Amino acid sequence: MMILKQVESQIEIEFDSKKEAEIILRSIEPELMDSPSERTQTLVECQENILKITITAMDSPSIRASLNSYLRWIMLSQQIIELKN
Repeated sequence: MMILKQVESQIEIEFDSKKEAEIILRSIEPELMDSPSERTQTLVECQENILKITITAMDSPSIRASLNSYLRWIMLSQQIIELKN
């Protein structure tokens, strides 16, 4: 019998300002409600100008897919902010 172990990843992304980090957080919040995978749990929080993302998954492919999704959404949000300025 194979025992499944959870895997966890935590990343921190530093932005130029607290306001920018909060804007990015608000832009990805809808995605938190509808997680990219049922096999993952994600916590995203903003501390000053740092966005912290913690992903817990049942397996490494799930954590990789979820991490890629969140990073793409963050990069897209960042590009939109840059276009506005």
